[in-house]
Amino acid sequence: MSRMEFQVASILCTGCRLCEVACSLFHRGAVNPEGARVWVVEDWDRSLYEPHICQLCHPTPCTQACPLDALTQEAEAGVIRVEAALCNGCLACVQACPYGAIRWSDALNELLVCDRCGGEPACLPFCHRGALRAAP
Repeated sequence: MSRMEFQVASILCTGCRLCEVACSLFHRGAVNPEGARVWVVEDWDRSLYEPHICQLCHPTPCTQACPLDALTQEAEAGVIRVEAALCNGCLACVQACPYGAIRWSDALNELLVCDRCGGEPACLPFCHRGALRAAP
């Protein structure tokens, strides 16, 4: 899989959350936004919905913050991989992410970060307004 960067345009997001639905269906086989690796945050003060998804930073603040080396970045694709057996849920990576694109799910006891669905992101075709789109 080659590097696939996304553009996020919060101003275009309507808060429909179809990206979360598609992501959870792809990864969980069921509609469960708690397990989505992309999520929409409501910003009532600015009247915005903000999609949060990994931006494939380089260097990666999240992997550098992890005290247990539970996160690694694939060299070619740039995707962040989580070794669940090493992750203790300390949230250092969550705090280090400048995009708010990593989150811990208490319900699933799991760290969630976008993996680009193996090269064909499930969320993109459902974002009809273009708030999430592949970068040119």
